[in-house]
Order: sequence, then structure tokens, then C-alpha cells
Amino acid sequence: MLPSIALPMLFAIAAAPQPIAGLWKNPTGSAIIAIGPCGRSLCGKVVWASERGQKEVAATTDHVVGTIVLTDVRPRSNGWSGKLFIPDDNIHVSARLQRVNAGELRLTGCMMMSLICRSQVWTRTDEPVRVAD
Repeated sequence: MLPSIALPMLFAIAAAPQPIAGLWKNPTGSAIIAIGPCGRSLCGKVVWASERGQKEVAATTDHVVGTIVLTDVRPRSNGWSGKLFIPDDNIHVSARLQRVNAGELRLTGCMMMSLICRSQVWTRTDEPVRVAD
């Protein structure tokens, strides 16, 4: 039998979301985002973008590589939440992130008080980050 002091710790461990730090490729393969620590939270920065990916955001930024697209990402009961910058549209929206499995991360961006949401599934990658083509 577990001592009563161990029960809250057991529930805290069970409630922790799966880790999301690492390199993630967007569904079209046009960008790789590195998610890692930023102060007391996580953030995500574009570390590689294909020529196509760079053209998609050319109207809003000259250099998509280095752009921080996820900020203030913190654990929640069933995943992670934070803010998402969408360079293509030059907007910031609320974000939810949830591990689908070991190799997939569902990112959902919502605006207008969560009335309009869009999701993508990013794929974990171990590809070396290369110079944009």
C-alpha cells in the first residue's frame, strides 16, 4: 500500500504531458521547427525552410529561418498550450500541441475565441538541419 503522501506525486506524474522538445517537420516538408526551452516555457524556431517554404512567407518576412513561431508553450492536462505565429498570414493565434505518438505532434491554432481552428500533424525528424535550398 502506498503512503498517502505518495498519491499526489503519482497523479502528478500521470498527468504530465509527453515531451515535445526536438525537431519537427511540417506536413508539406517545407520547414523544420526546433522546439526547446525558452526561460520557464518552451518555444519553437524555424531552423530550416525549403525554397518553397521561403517563398510562401516572402510577403511577410525576408528570413523565415530564425523566426520564432511558437512562444510561451507550457504543459497542460492533456498536452501543451501557447501562442503560434503564422508567418504566411502574419498573425498570432492561440496554440494547442498534443503528441499523437512518438513520431507525430498535432498542432492546433485557433483564433476568434476558438471559433476558427486549424490543425496540422508535424513529424519528428532527426534530419540534420541543412542550409535552405
